[in-house]
Amino acid sequence: ILPSNLCALEHRQQKYLSSSDQTLLTNIFSTYELIYEHKTRCQYELFPIIVHNSVHSFFNEYEERHKILIDYFKNIPEFNSLIVDDKIRLIRNHFGIMITINELMLSRTVHDNLSASLKNIFGIHLATNTIRGSERILSYIHDPVLLKLILIILTLSSSINKYRNDTDMDRIFDNTLAIFAGQNIYVELLWRYLVSRLPTEQNTVKFFNKLVSDLLFIQLACFNVERYMSNLEDEVDQMKPLMQSMWPKSKKLDQTDYDEDMCMKNNP
Repeated sequence: ILPSNLCALEHRQQKYLSSSDQTLLTNIFSTYELIYEHKTRCQYELFPIIVHNSVHSFFNEYEERHKILIDYFKNIPEFNSLIVDDKIRLIRNHFGIMITINELMLSRTVHDNLSASLKNIFGIHLATNTIRGSERILSYIHDPVLLKLILIILTLSSSINKYRNDTDMDRIFDNTLAIFAGQNIYVELLWRYLVSRLPTEQNTVKFFNKLVSDLLFIQLACFNVERYMSNLEDEVDQMKPLMQSMWPKSKKLDQTDYDEDMCMKNNP
């Protein structure tokens, strides 16, 4: 990964960010940019490209973009070193928040096709809350690293589980300690990064409180969408395999052994 000017040293950065911190921040930024520049047109084609009227068509269009996001996480050592089953659980558990933050980073707006599609497939109430949550997250989009760091922290969480009623998501992670240790690296880095960017520690605390509040708002919106999805078995059945595996299993899907799902095995 080529070095960037992202971590240009200033007095506060020199004080709070070590050289290894700066390297890690640069790698987070550069790897994301390289993955999306070389493997996809996602940075140039907003999702969705059309207005959708059904849940399955909306997520079927998204599937290829999610594969690329999984490729990005393969470059996060603390994620990639986990056993496959734990990686799969993390991706499933945090599907909603992962795609929301990632697509906001790529699009930098809630554009008309997305807004109309959300209203068509989830109804006005769920769509409005999701859009409001997205607008809160967009207030951080000017920072080139912050949301990329947040995306890693939220995905490396073994305690925030989505609304699911299938057995696999009720199982404890095989190596919860490794997940926690990996997440802790990025949480501490986030704090040092914020302290280095803001005038005082008091400003940092205020900023951090607002950030957590905004993340909880969008997380709740994602939970409500996932709860709604638990009643849409027919729609889930019409999704492509990777998208099917993100949602609660219907009776038909209950017969599938997800540990042998080649799409999920190959991607994480």
